[in-house]
Order: sequence, then C-alpha cells, then structure tokens
Amino acid sequence: MAEKDDMEKFNKDIWEVIFRNFKNIGQQGPVNEVSMLAAVLLKTSIELYTVSLKENSDIERLITEEVVPTIPKLRDGMKRMIKPTLH
Repeated sequence: MAEKDDMEKFNKDIWEVIFRNFKNIGQQGPVNEVSMLAAVLLKTSIELYTVSLKENSDIERLITEEVVPTIPKLRDGMKRMIKPTLH
C-alpha cells in the first residue's frame, strides 16, 4: 500500500509542476508547449526504463503491450480533467 501511496504522491507532484508551468493546457494556444512537455516526460521515462530493463526489446514490449492499450482510457481521463462535468 505504501508503494501505491508513493506513486500517487509522485503523480500529484508531477501535475503540480505541469500546472505551474502550463496554465492554459487544453486551450488552443499551448499545443506546442503541451507537446514539448509530453516529449520531455516520455524521453525521461524511457531513460529511466533503460536503467532497469537491460534489453531494448523489453522496453519496446512494455510500451506496445502495456502502454498503448491504455491510451483510450487515459484520453477519456484527460478529457474530464480539461473539461470537467458540472453537476
């Protein structure tokens, strides 16, 4: 349970940095900023995987088999974050 709590806190910390630097996420203007941020985070993630996964094929498999299938769910979550439903 502590590991999950640590991950959630880390995720929250990352989003605080993102929101501090990119206040207009989801509007038309900051598309380049969002793409740049995503590229930096993706590159950093892959760099970290190279430390723990010794084979390129292991990283490729992780991305194609674990990450790619979650894209629709992640996209839906981001839509709610950018345009929350008001009740």
